[in-house]
Amino acid sequence: MPSTAVRPVTTFSTACVPPEQRLRAWEKHNADALIALQCRTRTGVEFQAQENNIQLGRVHLARVRSTAHSVERSLDLIGQQPTGALALFVSLRGEALFEQAGRRQILRPGDLVVCEADRHFVRGFANALDELALRVDRRVLPEEIHFPAHGEPLIIRRNESNPYGCAIARLSGRALDGHDPRQPDERMIVDLVSALVSRNAVRPQVLHRALACAYVENRLSDPRLSATEVAQAVGISVRQLTRVFSEMGQSFPRHVLGRRLEVAHNLLTGPDALTLSTAVVAAMCGFRSTAHFSKSFQERFRIAAGELRRTTAKHH
Repeated sequence: MPSTAVRPVTTFSTACVPPEQRLRAWEKHNADALIALQCRTRTGVEFQAQENNIQLGRVHLARVRSTAHSVERSLDLIGQQPTGALALFVSLRGEALFEQAGRRQILRPGDLVVCEADRHFVRGFANALDELALRVDRRVLPEEIHFPAHGEPLIIRRNESNPYGCAIARLSGRALDGHDPRQPDERMIVDLVSALVSRNAVRPQVLHRALACAYVENRLSDPRLSATEVAQAVGISVRQLTRVFSEMGQSFPRHVLGRRLEVAHNLLTGPDALTLSTAVVAAMCGFRSTAHFSKSFQERFRIAAGELRRTTAKHH
């Protein structure tokens, strides 16, 4: 049986750490979970922070909230704790300073920056910080991508309406919320990041796949979702869409069915399983009939949906 469990959202908070130890605790957590940084606060300012994390293989997602402070990815830290990764930051609230390769920018809510995590950078948060952060191992990106050019970060402003950046923010934010049974897999995030930073270097099929899969995720609960709708949303023909999913090793209908079943499995093994009937789960996941859902679920997981729910109840 394939692994379908929702990857746990882990939370770290400085709330229970003595004030004088919070910065060091925060630095240690980020070095272990995301990217090693040196943190500073203004004298007399009490520091507080919280971070939600999800590990997807070689892709790490985080939502970071904190009071005012600044961070630096110094050359010493890079030498001691290299990442071999790209870093993405999506601002959700408050203004933030970002400086790398001699380029200083002010990021506002909705802006996105992609940078080389193993190049020196400085970030400053004058007020409260709330952002999404991603670390993506370069080894999972297509070989033809050579980012960043001349070491400069990629800045995408909110008003640019970049479809790949919007999809990354939406999928990551939903996953880090901890309550949504839909969680992106590693390949989906890698495709979106590849499309975001490629500057037309990756194959069109990868770009189409990234948008198609992201669109499907948002429409899983609608039983009317069709190949025609997805193709139109991506801007390609249904025939092209068929080829895109064929390269993934499955048809478009099988992909949609598989994702719906995985979401159903997550619901039936989650904390609210006992409150959800089989019919309700089927409807939530976009199945037109409970009978079709039950048959498909049994074939995929070798266990009836109701039996899985009862088994889950015994362990909660």
